[in-house]
Amino acid sequence: MEEGKNMWVWVIGGIALFVLLGGFGIGGYGMMGFGPGFGFIFMALFWGALIWLAATQINSSRAGNEKDDPMAILKKRYASGEITKKQYEEMKKDLA
Repeated sequence: MEEGKNMWVWVIGGIALFVLLGGFGIGGYGMMGFGPGFGFIFMALFWGALIWLAATQINSSRAGNEKDDPMAILKKRYASGEITKKQYEEMKKDLA
């Protein structure tokens, strides 16, 4: 049964690859290259990289704001168990 599944995976993968690559320019693509498949891949990579860059910038700006806030650092230290409740209250009083 596994051999039959593997065969269908290869068949479907081969058909998808052929459609994606557009038959290597066969059918009138001329000087445009290897067909519409590569253009789609590069466009998806471009937009994926752009979205990843934007998400990274947003996350780093949020993390940067939180790093500068002493209360956030104090809360994290208390939550992780680095300091006791008494120490937390004393430090909180000092910061306020």
